[in-house]
Amino acid sequence: MRLALLFVLVLGVACSSDRPPKQGEPDASGPVDSGSPPDGGPQEDGGGDTGDGGSDGGGGTPEDGGTSEDGGTGEQDAGSCEPPTSVRETLLVPGLNTPRRLAVDSTDVYISESHSLRPLPVDGDGQLLRLPRAGGDVVSVAKGFRSPDAIAVDAKNIYVLDQVGLWRVDKATGERGTVPIEASVNNVITGGTDVRVAQLNGRGVVVVATGARRLVRVDTTGATPSSVVLFEGPPGTQVRGARVDGMEVWFLVTGGGEPGLYRAALDESTPPQRVDPSITSGTSLELTPTHLLITEGGGGAGRVLKLSRAGGDSARVLAEGLQGPMFPVELNGAVYFKESVASGPDFLRRVRGCPPGITDAVGPDGTGPGGLIVDGNTLLYTSQESGTRGAVGRVP
Repeated sequence: MRLALLFVLVLGVACSSDRPPKQGEPDASGPVDSGSPPDGGPQEDGGGDTGDGGSDGGGGTPEDGGTSEDGGTGEQDAGSCEPPTSVRETLLVPGLNTPRRLAVDSTDVYISESHSLRPLPVDGDGQLLRLPRAGGDVVSVAKGFRSPDAIAVDAKNIYVLDQVGLWRVDKATGERGTVPIEASVNNVITGGTDVRVAQLNGRGVVVVATGARRLVRVDTTGATPSSVVLFEGPPGTQVRGARVDGMEVWFLVTGGGEPGLYRAALDESTPPQRVDPSITSGTSLELTPTHLLITEGGGGAGRVLKLSRAGGDSARVLAEGLQGPMFPVELNGAVYFKESVASGPDFLRRVRGCPPGITDAVGPDGTGPGGLIVDGNTLLYTSQESGTRGAVGRVP
């Protein structure tokens, strides 16, 4: 089943749910920043997927993309020298209006559907959807969100980053309270936001890459959860992408005076450290057992990079000349990513092992960036189109 795709480039996406924006307007998942004020600013500021894909690494339930082991060993460069055979996707949920990011647990797939890439009024049309992994109809878990984006799940709750903050939604009942559990992380239009679950001293926490200047840890227990700023950059800084590995949080910083790849201690035991200053325009990242996969840039200059976790080597370019790559993941030794293009098979791509820098369309038609995660031996993706043309699918 092919998606009906009639829309133009999603990078810098839709002014409304029915019409794409002019060049330079904000994209909720792309690498272009909206120029909004820092965390905690006015509501007109306004980015998980995404970070989507890969391990949570923090000891909690795998969320937003399965575990790092799903993607193979990381020893291969990115697949074979031959172009991949075009595959026909399994369409799981058609007829969606701007589906954004994905998260999974042992029984269900969760989807944030924003209905627009611009902030909606209070009690907007955005919602969280749940699709049983064993088969069955998709159902709405909670409604009334303003542009819901990055999501994560633990044993009891769904955490969703919305225009007004981070919400905690009960899986069983859909209840979410009258106010977000953390209102300072309310910047969801900039791109590259992430929500990751973790464990700290036996209690549940959530780490949020805000898309603005802060990396925030939110204690999710109790009636009034508390938050701690793990990193704060100067004005103009954007924190994008976040991955938790034990007691470490890896994230990307753009803008400001010291952009790069960073690492922070989940328990604040050591100050944040800039690991690689060469990555100045990072948009999303992923951890494998041996490497980090990083996307950066856009507008024809976007790249997919591979960097050893052991350090010592500079990042290797896997693909370049891209419009807005996001959400690199590794599956069975091959690297896949979403490209910020519309209405065609180019939105989901795989890096070819040789010659260097070659990528191939995987097969399904769709619109990026949306979300992309590894789930066992398959990829789950969203086609981020508006109206009733959006969808969630699986490859192969």
